[in-house]
Amino acid sequence: MKDVARGYGLVIFTQAFPPEKGGNASRMGDLYKYLTAFGVNVTVVSAIETYPFGSFPRKLMLHERNGDVIRLFTYQPLENASNIGRALYYTVFPILASIWLVLNRELVDVVLVTSPPPQMYLVALIAKLLKKKVVVDVRDLFLDVSVSLGFIKRGGVVERVFRFMESKALTSADAVTTVTPRIRRQLSETYGMEASKCHVVSNGVDLSVFKCGAARRNPRMVYAGYFGHAQDFDTFLEGYAMVDEENRMPLILAGGGETLRDVLAKAEELGLSGWVEYVGMLPREEVVGLLCSSSIGVAPIKADESLKYAVPSKIYEYLACGLPFVGVGYGEIERVARESGAGCVGRTPREVALCIKRLANSNGRKMAVRGLKYISKYSRENSARRFLKVLNLVRGADGGGT
Repeated sequence: MKDVARGYGLVIFTQAFPPEKGGNASRMGDLYKYLTAFGVNVTVVSAIETYPFGSFPRKLMLHERNGDVIRLFTYQPLENASNIGRALYYTVFPILASIWLVLNRELVDVVLVTSPPPQMYLVALIAKLLKKKVVVDVRDLFLDVSVSLGFIKRGGVVERVFRFMESKALTSADAVTTVTPRIRRQLSETYGMEASKCHVVSNGVDLSVFKCGAARRNPRMVYAGYFGHAQDFDTFLEGYAMVDEENRMPLILAGGGETLRDVLAKAEELGLSGWVEYVGMLPREEVVGLLCSSSIGVAPIKADESLKYAVPSKIYEYLACGLPFVGVGYGEIERVARESGAGCVGRTPREVALCIKRLANSNGRKMAVRGLKYISKYSRENSARRFLKVLNLVRGADGGGT
């Protein structure tokens, strides 16, 4: 494929970026790494290191540059962030990013904006006013989930404003990328986007990082990721408690998030304290080591209609490290379990318990082989190549189909 994107200025606007944690930071970090390797001139504009909240020292600075990465000020909430603190964090940066874009408009050719938060649509709208080429990357249906879970009032002013911004940003963008076909279909139906400009660029995993050698597997389960309101640990832990001790594996938890304390309290309430160990926030290389030395990955998503589209990024990491996974939820997560042949998903505690027993008594080596074969299609390098094709199409070049 001819790299016609070489030499032009692509600016990625993202709320979070490594060394921050989470699916957003990881996805954009790997995209930057591979697009740069492909010869694309990439600049990243992100907020000062904040996420997860309380993990980074507060900084009183407006602008900081480190190579191709520009950090702009935002409000940095504490670990137990209030709703106001969260709103400020997700609003201050997009406003300052929009100002940065206006001041540097002559240096920018193509803008890639990743959402959520929906406030990032402001940057996309400003970019179109400045007559820039715009690609909007939609990682999840934030508004649908926030309304369904009660964080945004249905039909209220906040939802109407965000819906308006999302509609204008998506319909005016030169291209839209989504991580699953379900998201593409739903956005197209909701906003009437042209099918030809909406492309699926699946989430995935950096296979150069998440890989295991001849690591010794310990009989234990592991969850390494974010603890948030979309994760249904209540159902998972209740199912985990129903597994008799002869078949129960220890559970290792790693990561951070606003519901972490609730998860640990739930484990204690169910009498699982002796079985559950929390090891804190780990750097990426230690997460890989933890996965490579475990037997089963855990991926609990609420079985909610608004989350049917969701495939937790940690599932790709589990499969890349040879781990079958037990999940909670329905929709896309069930599809991945079925297609990979290396997962089992339940919606109730009893179904989760049956999944745990099934995986514990299955041939782990065979499931690992199936999982590795499946995940080979979902490397972050392949995702970056698909992004590159979209960028080439936006530039008016023949970058091939997506």
